[in-house]
Amino acid sequence: MRAASYAMLALVACRGSAPTPASPVPAVASAAPVVAFVEAGVPVDENVPGPVSCLARYYGGTPRHDATGWVLALDSGVTVPLHDGVASKTPRERFDAPDISDVFEQRYPTGPIAPVTEVDFDPGRNRLDPLFFATFGATAAAVQKAMTIVMLAGKGVAVHAKVAGPLRRVATRVDALLRNDPSLGQFFHALGGTFNWRTIAGSDRLSMHAWAIAIDLDVGTSFYWRNELGHGPVLQWKNRLPQSIVDAFEAEGFIWGGRWYHYDTMHFEYRPELLDPACYPAR
Repeated sequence: MRAASYAMLALVACRGSAPTPASPVPAVASAAPVVAFVEAGVPVDENVPGPVSCLARYYGGTPRHDATGWVLALDSGVTVPLHDGVASKTPRERFDAPDISDVFEQRYPTGPIAPVTEVDFDPGRNRLDPLFFATFGATAAAVQKAMTIVMLAGKGVAVHAKVAGPLRRVATRVDALLRNDPSLGQFFHALGGTFNWRTIAGSDRLSMHAWAIAIDLDVGTSFYWRNELGHGPVLQWKNRLPQSIVDAFEAEGFIWGGRWYHYDTMHFEYRPELLDPACYPAR
Protein backbone atom coordinates (compact mmCIF):
# COMPACT_ATOMS: atom_id res chain seq x y z
CA MET A 1 0.00 0.00 0.00
CA ARG A 2 1.31 3.47 -0.87
CA ALA A 3 2.32 5.92 1.88
CA ALA A 4 -0.55 8.23 0.99
CA SER A 5 -3.04 5.44 1.59
CA TYR A 6 -1.52 4.73 4.99
CA ALA A 7 -1.72 8.38 5.90
CA MET A 8 -5.44 8.46 5.10
CA LEU A 9 -6.11 5.46 7.31
CA ALA A 10 -4.00 6.74 10.17
CA LEU A 11 -6.65 9.25 11.36
CA VAL A 12 -4.08 11.63 12.85
CA ALA A 13 -4.58 13.21 16.29
CA CYS A 14 -3.69 12.98 20.00
CA ARG A 15 -5.69 14.73 22.76
CA GLY A 16 -7.12 14.37 25.89
CA SER A 17 -15.25 11.78 36.41
CA ALA A 18 -14.44 9.28 38.24
CA PRO A 19 -13.32 6.00 36.65
CA THR A 20 -16.01 3.62 35.57
CA PRO A 21 -16.33 0.38 37.52
CA ALA A 22 -13.82 -2.30 36.67
CA SER A 23 -14.82 -5.31 34.64
CA PRO A 24 -12.66 -8.36 34.06
CA VAL A 25 -10.59 -8.85 30.93
CA PRO A 26 -11.82 -11.98 29.14
CA ALA A 27 -9.30 -14.77 28.87
CA VAL A 28 -7.74 -14.97 25.43
CA ALA A 29 -6.26 -18.37 24.75
CA SER A 30 -4.22 -17.15 21.78
CA ALA A 31 -2.63 -14.21 23.60
CA ALA A 32 1.16 -14.27 23.46
CA PRO A 33 3.60 -12.75 25.94
CA VAL A 34 4.87 -9.23 25.38
CA VAL A 35 7.75 -9.43 22.92
CA ALA A 36 10.82 -7.36 22.18
CA PHE A 37 11.75 -5.84 18.83
CA VAL A 38 15.02 -7.78 18.54
CA GLU A 39 14.84 -11.25 17.03
CA ALA A 40 16.53 -13.09 19.89
CA GLY A 41 17.58 -12.47 23.46
CA VAL A 42 20.65 -10.29 23.88
CA PRO A 43 23.31 -11.93 26.06
CA VAL A 44 24.26 -9.38 28.68
CA ASP A 45 26.80 -9.55 31.49
CA GLU A 46 25.04 -9.87 34.84
CA ASN A 47 26.98 -6.82 36.05
CA VAL A 48 25.23 -4.57 33.54
CA PRO A 49 22.69 -2.31 35.31
CA GLY A 50 19.11 -3.49 34.86
CA PRO A 51 17.86 -0.48 32.86
CA VAL A 52 20.72 -0.75 30.34
CA SER A 53 20.33 -4.52 30.04
CA CYS A 54 16.59 -4.06 29.60
CA LEU A 55 16.86 -1.65 26.68
CA ALA A 56 19.41 -3.91 24.99
CA ARG A 57 17.00 -6.82 25.38
CA TYR A 58 14.01 -4.93 23.96
CA TYR A 59 15.61 -2.61 21.40
CA GLY A 60 19.04 -4.07 20.64
CA GLY A 61 22.39 -2.35 20.95
CA THR A 62 25.45 -3.18 23.02
CA PRO A 63 25.93 -2.31 26.71
CA ARG A 64 29.38 -0.85 27.35
CA HIS A 65 31.27 0.69 30.22
CA ASP A 66 33.52 3.60 29.28
CA ALA A 67 35.11 6.57 31.01
CA THR A 68 31.68 8.16 31.58
CA GLY A 69 30.04 5.01 32.98
CA TRP A 70 27.51 2.59 31.49
CA VAL A 71 26.13 3.35 28.03
CA LEU A 72 24.05 1.58 25.40
CA ALA A 73 25.68 1.72 21.96
CA LEU A 74 22.92 1.49 19.36
CA ASP A 75 23.32 -0.06 15.93
CA SER A 76 22.66 3.41 14.46
CA GLY A 77 25.99 4.56 15.90
CA VAL A 78 24.39 6.68 18.63
CA THR A 79 25.34 6.05 22.26
CA VAL A 80 22.90 6.74 25.10
CA PRO A 81 24.21 6.96 28.68
CA LEU A 82 22.78 5.47 31.83
CA HIS A 83 23.62 8.76 33.56
CA ASP A 84 24.42 11.93 31.66
CA GLY A 85 26.40 13.53 34.49
CA VAL A 86 23.77 16.09 35.45
CA ALA A 87 23.48 15.80 39.23
CA SER A 88 19.96 17.14 39.58
CA LYS A 89 17.25 17.63 36.98
CA THR A 90 13.86 19.27 37.01
CA PRO A 91 10.95 17.26 35.60
CA ARG A 92 11.10 19.45 32.48
CA GLU A 93 14.82 18.73 32.03
CA ARG A 94 14.18 15.00 32.35
CA PHE A 95 11.49 15.30 29.71
CA ASP A 96 13.54 17.43 27.28
CA ALA A 97 16.88 15.59 27.58
CA PRO A 98 16.51 12.24 29.36
CA ASP A 99 19.18 9.66 29.99
CA ILE A 100 18.42 5.96 30.56
CA SER A 101 17.99 6.42 34.30
CA ASP A 102 15.37 9.13 33.67
CA VAL A 103 13.27 6.70 31.63
CA PHE A 104 12.97 4.34 34.61
CA GLU A 105 13.03 7.01 37.34
CA GLN A 106 9.27 6.64 37.88
CA ARG A 107 7.79 3.14 37.97
CA TYR A 108 4.80 2.68 35.68
CA PRO A 109 1.84 1.37 37.75
CA THR A 110 -0.66 -1.24 36.65
CA GLY A 111 -3.76 -2.58 38.36
CA PRO A 112 -6.89 -0.68 39.42
CA ILE A 113 -7.33 2.74 37.85
CA ALA A 114 -6.73 5.50 40.40
CA PRO A 115 -6.60 9.30 40.17
CA VAL A 116 -3.08 10.63 39.67
CA THR A 117 -2.51 13.32 42.28
CA GLU A 118 1.28 13.41 42.56
CA VAL A 119 2.49 16.46 40.64
CA ASP A 120 4.65 15.52 37.62
CA PHE A 121 4.14 11.79 38.08
CA ASP A 122 4.36 10.88 34.39
CA PRO A 123 5.97 7.42 34.06
CA GLY A 124 6.89 6.81 30.46
CA ARG A 125 6.88 10.42 29.25
CA ASN A 126 10.69 10.61 29.49
CA ARG A 127 11.59 8.97 26.19
CA LEU A 128 14.89 8.26 24.47
CA ASP A 129 14.31 9.32 20.88
CA PRO A 130 17.50 7.60 19.58
CA LEU A 131 15.94 4.23 20.50
CA PHE A 132 12.88 4.93 18.41
CA PHE A 133 14.82 6.40 15.47
CA ALA A 134 17.00 3.28 15.40
CA THR A 135 14.11 0.85 15.84
CA PHE A 136 11.25 2.34 13.81
CA GLY A 137 12.74 4.85 11.37
CA ALA A 138 14.52 8.19 11.27
CA THR A 139 12.13 9.94 8.86
CA ALA A 140 8.41 10.11 8.21
CA ALA A 141 8.94 8.35 4.87
CA ALA A 142 10.82 5.48 6.53
CA VAL A 143 8.05 5.00 9.08
CA GLN A 144 5.30 5.12 6.45
CA LYS A 145 7.12 2.50 4.41
CA ALA A 146 7.09 0.16 7.42
CA MET A 147 3.40 0.59 8.25
CA THR A 148 0.67 -1.99 7.96
CA ILE A 149 -3.05 -2.18 8.70
CA VAL A 150 -4.51 -3.75 11.85
CA MET A 151 -8.23 -4.12 12.52
CA LEU A 152 -9.28 -2.76 15.90
CA ALA A 153 -12.95 -2.82 16.93
CA GLY A 154 -13.90 -3.18 13.28
CA LYS A 155 -11.76 -0.30 12.04
CA GLY A 156 -8.52 -0.42 10.06
CA VAL A 157 -5.68 1.48 11.67
CA ALA A 158 -2.20 2.00 10.23
CA VAL A 159 0.65 1.16 12.61
CA HIS A 160 4.32 0.25 12.39
CA ALA A 161 4.68 -3.40 11.43
CA LYS A 162 6.83 -4.04 14.51
CA VAL A 163 3.86 -3.37 16.82
CA ALA A 164 1.21 -4.98 14.62
CA GLY A 165 1.37 -8.31 16.47
CA PRO A 166 0.81 -6.83 19.93
CA LEU A 167 -1.99 -4.58 18.63
CA ARG A 168 -3.72 -7.55 16.99
CA ARG A 169 -3.66 -9.32 20.35
CA VAL A 170 -5.18 -6.21 21.94
CA ALA A 171 -7.85 -6.30 19.22
CA THR A 172 -8.66 -9.92 20.10
CA ARG A 173 -9.15 -8.89 23.72
CA VAL A 174 -11.24 -5.87 22.71
CA ASP A 175 -13.47 -7.99 20.47
CA ALA A 176 -14.18 -10.26 23.44
CA LEU A 177 -15.03 -7.24 25.59
CA LEU A 178 -17.39 -5.83 22.95
CA ARG A 179 -19.23 -9.14 22.64
CA ASN A 180 -19.75 -9.08 26.40
CA ASP A 181 -20.62 -5.37 26.62
CA PRO A 182 -21.43 -3.61 23.30
CA SER A 183 -21.63 -0.23 25.10
CA LEU A 184 -17.82 -0.22 25.18
CA GLY A 185 -17.94 0.48 21.45
CA GLN A 186 -18.31 4.20 22.24
CA PHE A 187 -14.60 4.33 23.12
CA PHE A 188 -13.70 3.12 19.59
CA HIS A 189 -16.39 5.00 17.64
CA ALA A 190 -14.12 7.69 16.10
CA LEU A 191 -10.51 6.79 16.74
CA GLY A 192 -8.22 9.76 17.35
CA GLY A 193 -5.37 8.43 15.25
CA THR A 194 -2.13 6.49 14.98
CA PHE A 195 0.58 7.83 12.65
CA ASN A 196 1.37 11.55 12.70
CA TRP A 197 4.92 12.83 12.24
CA ARG A 198 4.68 15.78 14.64
CA THR A 199 6.03 17.14 17.89
CA ILE A 200 4.36 16.92 21.29
CA ALA A 201 2.30 20.02 22.02
CA GLY A 202 4.37 22.58 23.93
CA SER A 203 7.72 20.95 23.11
CA ASP A 204 10.16 20.23 20.31
CA ARG A 205 10.14 16.47 21.05
CA LEU A 206 8.62 14.08 18.58
CA SER A 207 5.35 12.44 19.56
CA MET A 208 5.21 8.64 19.79
CA HIS A 209 2.67 8.94 16.97
CA ALA A 210 5.58 9.91 14.71
CA TRP A 211 6.74 6.28 14.78
CA ALA A 212 3.20 4.86 14.41
CA ILE A 213 3.48 2.96 17.71
CA ALA A 214 0.76 4.91 19.53
CA ILE A 215 -2.99 4.96 19.13
CA ASP A 216 -5.66 7.34 20.39
CA LEU A 217 -9.17 6.12 21.12
CA ASP A 218 -12.32 8.22 20.70
CA VAL A 219 -11.63 11.90 21.44
CA GLY A 220 -15.18 12.50 22.64
CA THR A 221 -14.85 10.02 25.49
CA SER A 222 -11.44 11.23 26.67
CA PHE A 223 -9.75 13.92 28.72
CA TYR A 224 -6.50 15.80 28.00
CA TRP A 225 -4.62 17.84 30.59
CA ARG A 226 -3.99 20.89 28.41
CA ASN A 227 -7.74 21.37 28.02
CA GLU A 228 -8.04 21.75 31.80
CA LEU A 229 -5.35 24.43 32.29
CA GLY A 230 -6.59 27.54 34.07
CA HIS A 231 -9.17 25.69 36.14
CA GLY A 232 -6.97 25.79 39.25
CA PRO A 233 -3.37 25.72 40.50
CA VAL A 234 -3.25 21.90 40.37
CA LEU A 235 -4.44 19.69 37.57
CA GLN A 236 -7.58 17.71 38.37
CA TRP A 237 -7.25 14.22 36.93
CA LYS A 238 -10.25 13.07 34.88
CA ASN A 239 -11.12 9.81 33.15
CA ARG A 240 -13.99 7.86 31.62
CA LEU A 241 -12.07 4.94 30.15
CA PRO A 242 -13.02 1.65 31.87
CA GLN A 243 -10.59 -0.69 33.58
CA SER A 244 -11.23 -3.50 31.11
CA ILE A 245 -9.95 -1.54 28.10
CA VAL A 246 -6.87 -0.32 29.96
CA ASP A 247 -6.13 -3.89 31.05
CA ALA A 248 -6.48 -5.17 27.48
CA PHE A 249 -3.81 -2.77 26.21
CA GLU A 250 -1.44 -3.09 29.15
CA ALA A 251 -1.54 -6.89 28.94
CA GLU A 252 0.09 -6.64 25.50
CA GLY A 253 2.76 -4.03 26.24
CA PHE A 254 0.95 -0.70 25.74
CA ILE A 255 1.13 1.95 28.44
CA TRP A 256 -1.79 4.32 29.03
CA GLY A 257 -1.75 8.13 29.20
CA GLY A 258 -4.31 7.98 32.00
CA ARG A 259 -1.53 6.87 34.38
CA TRP A 260 0.04 10.34 34.10
CA TYR A 261 -0.40 13.55 36.07
CA HIS A 262 -0.34 15.24 32.64
CA TYR A 263 -3.09 12.89 31.56
CA ASP A 264 -4.16 11.95 28.04
CA THR A 265 -6.77 9.28 28.58
CA MET A 266 -7.30 8.38 24.93
CA HIS A 267 -3.60 7.61 24.43
CA PHE A 268 -1.81 4.23 24.38
CA GLU A 269 1.75 3.61 23.21
CA TYR A 270 3.77 0.41 22.86
CA ARG A 271 6.45 0.51 25.58
CA PRO A 272 6.95 -3.09 26.79
CA GLU A 273 10.09 -2.19 28.75
CA LEU A 274 8.02 -0.09 31.16
CA LEU A 275 5.82 -3.06 32.01
CA ASP A 276 8.78 -5.34 32.80
CA PRO A 277 9.73 -5.22 36.52
CA ALA A 278 13.25 -6.44 35.71
CA CYS A 279 13.94 -3.20 33.83
CA TYR A 280 13.78 -0.97 36.89
CA PRO A 281 16.73 -0.37 39.23
CA ALA A 282 16.68 -2.34 42.45
CA ARG A 283 14.94 -0.51 45.26
